[in-house]
Amino acid sequence: MPTEPLSRLHGVSIGEKIAKLSDFIASDLDSRTAHGLHAAGGRYLLVARSVDSPVAQALCVHAARLSVSGIRVKVIFSEADNAAKLPAPFALPSECRLARDPRLLAAHEQLVLAPTCAWTGDCMRRDPAKRDALERFAPNCAETATMAARSFEKLWKAALPFESIPRLSAALASHVPEFTGGESLAELLRRQ
Repeated sequence: MPTEPLSRLHGVSIGEKIAKLSDFIASDLDSRTAHGLHAAGGRYLLVARSVDSPVAQALCVHAARLSVSGIRVKVIFSEADNAAKLPAPFALPSECRLARDPRLLAAHEQLVLAPTCAWTGDCMRRDPAKRDALERFAPNCAETATMAARSFEKLWKAALPFESIPRLSAALASHVPEFTGGESLAELLRRQ
């Protein structure tokens, strides 16, 4: 039985997860630099619950290095309030989509770094506070990376561009409280 409170253990496990993912990303960036692909550009593919997901936070750690390398991140979030408020490297609205269909929440978080390099994590429907330790690093597996890239493209087609998501203003929400049922505006929009 652990002697530390669960919240403390949870914080450590999330921190460790971010560190492992950050090391995984750094390894790919180092490999690109070693092979003379430093300024060659490219694209990472990300499926994540939100910007607060460990995999998204790990990418944010490397935002400056990704920018220098010319690597863009094409991302699908299941939760996000506004594309204009997304941090680097997710700041390009044309490279970001939202998975609004609840059936898409069964998809696992994933990150494709290269044709032979991918990571897979928990499914997006799980509450971040209740995530298990599911994650698979595949640094040298073309089959896994190919399947993850295909999955991403299918999700991309099913997800909505940020620009097409209707926004419910706070003024409108205050005029129709019976529709919000005491829920926050963000929760109401997430359920759409």
